[in-house]
Amino acid sequence: MSQENAAVVRSIEDAWDAGKLDELDQYFAEDFDNSQSGVQGLPKGLAGSKMAHQGTMQSFPDRKVEILDLIAEGDRVFVRNRVTGANQGGFPLFQVPANGKPVDFESWAVYRLKDGKVVEHWGMNDALLLLMQIGGLPGQP
Repeated sequence: MSQENAAVVRSIEDAWDAGKLDELDQYFAEDFDNSQSGVQGLPKGLAGSKMAHQGTMQSFPDRKVEILDLIAEGDRVFVRNRVTGANQGGFPLFQVPANGKPVDFESWAVYRLKDGKVVEHWGMNDALLLLMQIGGLPGQP
């Protein structure tokens, strides 16, 4: 089961990275819960995750994700990624205009799968480092 789950998560990460959002539907359960890692104000579930991704791609259209670690055990898969790109579209959430500044930070996620589909996701980005890199902290150039 672990290796099959790892393959599913790798396919999900590849689809996110390539912007192939329509491919994601096959990997997520109808009752997928992302409430612990979703963006406030967006719909719950995969629809909200897709909307958050589209917002990120507007800010960082050249965003690339490199899988650094992918570890599967039982019904859970852990992924540690490296995210790179440049602030080409601004970051409205923190009122940072487009400035071309590069970003390079880590993102960690845990997926829980049941019957080959993701039912839960927990994620964490290094948002403080991201804000520092794009000049989004008060008093920063």
